[in-house]
Order: sequence, then C-alpha cells, then structure tokens
Amino acid sequence: MKLPRKLLLATVLLAPLLLIAAGWLLLLLARQGGLEPFRVPLGGVRAPSTDTAVIERGRYLAQLGNCAGCHTRHRGAPYAGGRAFATPYGTIYSSNLSSDPQHGIGAWSNAEFSHALRHGVSRNGVQSPVFPYANFARLAEADIEALFAYLATVPASAEEPVADALQFPANLPGAMTAWRLLYYRPGATLVAAAQAPDWQRGRDLVSGIGHCAVCHATRGSYSSLADGLLLNGGRIPGWYAPALNAQTLAHYPPGDLARYLRGAARDGHAAYGRMADVIAQNLQHLQVDDAKAMETYLRSLPAAPPAPLPRSDIQWEGLGQGESLYREHCADCHGDDGRGKAGKYPALADSSALTGPDPINAVKVILFGGAAPATALNPQPYTMPPFAHRLSAGEVAALVNMLRKRWGSPERPITADEVSRWGGIEPR
Repeated sequence: MKLPRKLLLATVLLAPLLLIAAGWLLLLLARQGGLEPFRVPLGGVRAPSTDTAVIERGRYLAQLGNCAGCHTRHRGAPYAGGRAFATPYGTIYSSNLSSDPQHGIGAWSNAEFSHALRHGVSRNGVQSPVFPYANFARLAEADIEALFAYLATVPASAEEPVADALQFPANLPGAMTAWRLLYYRPGATLVAAAQAPDWQRGRDLVSGIGHCAVCHATRGSYSSLADGLLLNGGRIPGWYAPALNAQTLAHYPPGDLARYLRGAARDGHAAYGRMADVIAQNLQHLQVDDAKAMETYLRSLPAAPPAPLPRSDIQWEGLGQGESLYREHCADCHGDDGRGKAGKYPALADSSALTGPDPINAVKVILFGGAAPATALNPQPYTMPPFAHRLSAGEVAALVNMLRKRWGSPERPITADEVSRWGGIEPR
C-alpha cells in the first residue's frame, strides 16, 4: 500500500527534524548525567544513624547550611517549612523537613534524602527552583548521612506548607525539567591532589554545605549559575554580595577573614545586611579550624571579572553637597580623613560598600543603618544609625557619590530615583 504523496512528503521533511530534536534531547540529558536526576530511588530502607557523634555532626552541618533558617517560617515550628521566598518566577515556600511521616520527611529513606540533596528532586518528583542542590551535590555521602540522622531527631510537625505560587512560564507543566535541561550544569568533581588538606576542607565548606555561590556568584540566564565556583560577586534581593578571591581579600591580614566569619569585628568593620544574618544564625558557630580552612580556600581563588552592572550616562554632580553632608553627619565618627576610630568606627577608605562595583550597599546602610550581629567574639557591637528620616533621596545620592568618588570606586554615579527605588522610599 502506497502512502499518499503529501503524507510521504511530510514524513521526508519531518524525519530529519525529529532526529535533530532527539539528538539535542539526548545531548541535554547527557549533560545532566543521563536520567539519574529524574530516577527517584523509591522504596528504599529508612535507616538514619543513631550514633551520637553522627547526629552531632549533622546538627553542625545543618547549622552551617542554614537549613533551619530557610525551612522555618516566622514563629513556626523548627524545620516545618512554609517560609516564603519571593523570586522573579513567583513565590516559593520551603518544605517541611521535620520527622513527621506525612508532611515531613519522617518516611523518607536514606537513598531518597540523598537523591533530593544531590539532584533537587524530592520523592514525589517535585523539583525545587530555589533549593541549592548544585552545591549540596558536592557533599560527601557521610555528611549527607549525618544530616539525615540529625533531621530524624527533629520533632515531628504536621504543618503543610502553602503550595508554590509560580508565575508564567514557570507554572507550566514540565517547566522545571525544561529549565534544568537548558540551563543547569552539574558541577564537575573537584580534584585538588596537590592542595593541602585544609584547602580541600575549605573548598568543601564553601562550595558545599556553605553554598556561598548562591549569593556571591553571578547569575546567568533565568537565574542559572554559570559556575558555582566563580565567586565574582552578584546582586541579591536588596544587597550586593562582593566578590571573594585573592584580590578582594588581599587587604585583610591573615587570619582576619576567619575571625570575621566567626563574628569578630576588625577595626570596627563587621557584617551588616544579609551577611549579618548569616553570621548570627550560622557562621559564628564555625569551628576554628573550619573557619581557617575557608579563609585558606577563598584566598586562593583567582580574581575574575565582576558581574556586569548597568552603565550610566549621569554626570558626577552634587559632590560639594556630599562633602557638606559628610561633615555634618559622618565626620564625628568616621573622621575628616575617613579613617574612623580603631576598635569602634570603621574606616571608609577600605570599605567594600564603597570600593566595590555596586553602590547599593552604601545606599542601604545610610538609609537604614548597620547593625552587626552580637556574637561571642563581638558581644557588644557598635551600630550605625539610620538616616532615612533625615536625608532626602537626593541627599543620599550626593553623599554616596562623594564617598565613592573620594574613597571608593568612581565607576558609576547614582541618582535620587535609584535611591528611592533601592530603599523603597518616596523621593523628597
């Protein structure tokens, strides 16, 4: 039986296209490591370790990874999920990690938990668009077992988080799978045979459980991480996370970064903004050797081009007004020369908020103040008062422009409109 001529012609034309599409799909799957990420190992044995040392190890790792911070809503039960995360593709709610067998992970097997951490796919096939599995995939299996053992001790909570409110096109069926195939590239295994053990330990903490790249790396197309090891800085909601490498950390004396991570202040410099929360809740609990290892690793990273920022044709204006505002509001603490007061008020000459490529941090600190976390190494931190109620958006812009022109990066002046937008305040 002969095929109709039109059907035969369509078959001849479509066959190459179908072959090309199939080959492209196979290539994309190969980049994911095949079908493994999508094959959830259902029906495995649940056998969390009951060894006290393993559970304590898991508790420590969960603390460093801020697991409770993401998986606990305001005034909610610990690890019961429900915390909302506003993203460009909708609102995401964290999952319940308590030992509840129905709403949490109390019925999960060891293999299911390991698969979710390494591939971001839960036992019910849900793929999270915000869970940092690209980093957790680097965890040693022993560390994953320790985390699972600790979470098995978390009291059960029957709270069921609100369903994610995804926006188009993320709400389409198969959207997460399509994004993953197109934009997610599993990190290659890191080999550092020639490096010292403390360097390797620091690498594992920074690139694994610490997931520093979530804030300190540049995002690519549709929020993809081009390279989770390239900590060249990036804009996160409301703040700029600076680059971390040998060049940007060169002005810190050896050992200072490790102490900073554990909550110490250096000549008045302490964490503020989002980093203050990270140190207060997590990093201040770093073991001394782990903090030193992280510093060793970060200081070894090569400098990389910073994340590109919008260029501006705005001319440098209002510098004289900025000088007057500085003398009136800032010089008493930071000094006429911007050198601050040792042990109390930080110098501005080496402030990352001024020397970095993005001016948003300087704007935020002036508007809303800076509150360093109270830690064992800095129990009574000094704070900077807010000026949003005293300075207009135009005055803040003039002050920041003067500060960056005088002591920081003269790359990009800012406008009053930007100050209003970044600070969420009305121009006046």
